[in-house]
Amino acid sequence: MQVTVERLGPCQARIQFTVPSPEFQATYKRGLQNLASNANMKGFRPGKVPLQVVEKQYGPQLKNDAVEHFVRQAYDQAVKEKDLKIVGFQRVNLDDVKILDGVDWDCGFEVSLRPEIDLKDYKGLAVESELEPVMDAEVANAIENLKAQQSRPEPAGDAGLPADGMAVCKVTWKEGDRTILERDNLRLSPKTPTPGIEAPEFERGLAGVKDGETRSIAMTFPQDFPEESLRGKPGTTQIEVKQAFRMIPPTDEEIRKMLNVADDAALKVFVRERLTEAKQQQEDARIESKLLDDLLSQHVVELPKMMLDEQTRARLESAGREMQQQGVPDEKIKETIEGQRPQAEEAAAKGLRALFLVQTIGEREKLLVTREDMEAELQTIATRNRAQLEEVREYYTKNKLFDQMAVEILERKVRQFLRQNAKITTPS
Repeated sequence: MQVTVERLGPCQARIQFTVPSPEFQATYKRGLQNLASNANMKGFRPGKVPLQVVEKQYGPQLKNDAVEHFVRQAYDQAVKEKDLKIVGFQRVNLDDVKILDGVDWDCGFEVSLRPEIDLKDYKGLAVESELEPVMDAEVANAIENLKAQQSRPEPAGDAGLPADGMAVCKVTWKEGDRTILERDNLRLSPKTPTPGIEAPEFERGLAGVKDGETRSIAMTFPQDFPEESLRGKPGTTQIEVKQAFRMIPPTDEEIRKMLNVADDAALKVFVRERLTEAKQQQEDARIESKLLDDLLSQHVVELPKMMLDEQTRARLESAGREMQQQGVPDEKIKETIEGQRPQAEEAAAKGLRALFLVQTIGEREKLLVTREDMEAELQTIATRNRAQLEEVREYYTKNKLFDQMAVEILERKVRQFLRQNAKITTPS
């Protein structure tokens, strides 16, 4: 089989190949014979189905299988002979491939190539730390928040819903007498207003509400509400309280026991250490993002058009599905999607430039993604989702997500490498 590669641009090429008729027929006949030897068809003994019978029923599919075989072979041969770094390829429409007996046939498809990046200096980049120490007030607030998180509900009774309580409610949004939206069995806190209501009004509106009561609070429909004609217009949030609860926080002793600390001093030390770790993780992430953004601004990265179009399409389809779930009419979704196309393409382009830059630095520094890395990632995902490891592995296998996982692991390694090799200064 003859294979040629034509460069169409920095990130695009066309693979063209010609298949001699004898080669194709030999591959096609092997497919027939293999199927015939294993076929189980009515009226014939297993493995004894005549070739002409198999060909009559399965010939078109077997020809398509043979075409796909040569497409894969052309792809592999082009990659090997031309050292192509392919990141995407055009699907071959099998219906367009015309096979005539005794006639050689040819076919071609375009591939997206990983861009060549002339790396600038990426070690020793200067960045200023914004890490701040943990203050005593933060420790005290964290302990109070922990108590609130661990509080247990008790029926509020005749006292009604307190400001720090919680209620199970049915919430209805209305414009006049028209019901716009309805949600049941929501857990609401007077401290957390529903959209379109200011916090003080929401808290006052629910103050002291008892089981079975309904309160109505004036609202303004949010600017991002799916029904555009309602945006910014006045409405009413109707809240039917099914059951009101007061929250009973744990005692200091219960908190100390839960965290396995001896006394209040040890509790503060424990909480301060956790807050310090969290701040350091946030600062590390900020520094890594800044370093990567700085590098992106210094590098010109050509992007494969097919890949950019595909990433843009995927982002727009995701946005469309979200709007569909919100009940937005199809014609409105189409109009909104077209309006979002420039932003989606810009976001896709930035993501692809970062991906290719990360891959180039990873190769230069030999930051490999190992099998152990993948296994550790699977275990982390399983633990986080309280799932069995094999369930997670099966999900990633079924949905073909391992390539994406490898890219995410590599990005983390490169980001960490950039931070560890940066010159991080502390402001005076």
